[in-house]
Amino acid sequence: MIAKSNLFKFGLSVLLIIFLPTIHADLGQGISWQSKEYIKKAFFEIAYKNEYRQGSSNLKRWNKRIQYKVDYFEFLSPFEVAENMIDDHFKDLSDITALPIVKSDKNPNFRIILTKRAHYKKAIEEYTKTKIKNIDTESNCLLSVRHRRYELVKATVIIPVDHAMRYGLLPACIVEELTQAMGLPNDSDWVNPSVANDKSVLDLLTGLDYLMLKVLYDKRLAIGMSVEQSSPIVDKILLDFEQQNLIKNSILTAEKLRLAKQLE
Repeated sequence: MIAKSNLFKFGLSVLLIIFLPTIHADLGQGISWQSKEYIKKAFFEIAYKNEYRQGSSNLKRWNKRIQYKVDYFEFLSPFEVAENMIDDHFKDLSDITALPIVKSDKNPNFRIILTKRAHYKKAIEEYTKTKIKNIDTESNCLLSVRHRRYELVKATVIIPVDHAMRYGLLPACIVEELTQAMGLPNDSDWVNPSVANDKSVLDLLTGLDYLMLKVLYDKRLAIGMSVEQSSPIVDKILLDFEQQNLIKNSILTAEKLRLAKQLE
């Protein structure tokens, strides 16, 4: 997993960088992550907060389909290993969320920039407007996201693939950045098991990640909803998930995802 101190998420103008200090609650020891209470608290922690900016937020997610393109910056040879991982993970995300996600060179709204460590700083300057100092030396990969009135409209992921491969971070960079770009921007040390927990060694989506994505894209929730508005609806969603055995079967479901099977 990518160390918390080494991973940054940015926005370009209207940012998906949020923090909601009133959500966190001590869950205590021994509470199963498959309980509805835990899943709900984990969802609010990851969907409504962000470790890099304070302030309340509302629910953000994509409404229109994602059209993604893999670009190369100062890196001429196609890197099929990374592209295959990206393609498979986007297919999984599309299946989970029911959001259309297609690979397209025409008007992409989601770009994944593959580069080398030597050109990482230049790529960041080229594709983002971040003013954070030394970000190229203090991050392994990064995500930049835009939204309009809480609807996600653009995302950029930059990965220095030689560095990621050297330290075994390529799956983690792809899975965490693409997943968080769906509208789950926060990292948390107590949300476990999850790719959003930077103290874990998990590279692939877990059953909890699967359920949080399902909640986020449930049509009963609307873009822009506050915590107070969404809370009773999330209760109903999770009750339905429990009755449908989605929670019980979530571990097995995650293990059958394309990228999980590719990396077996």
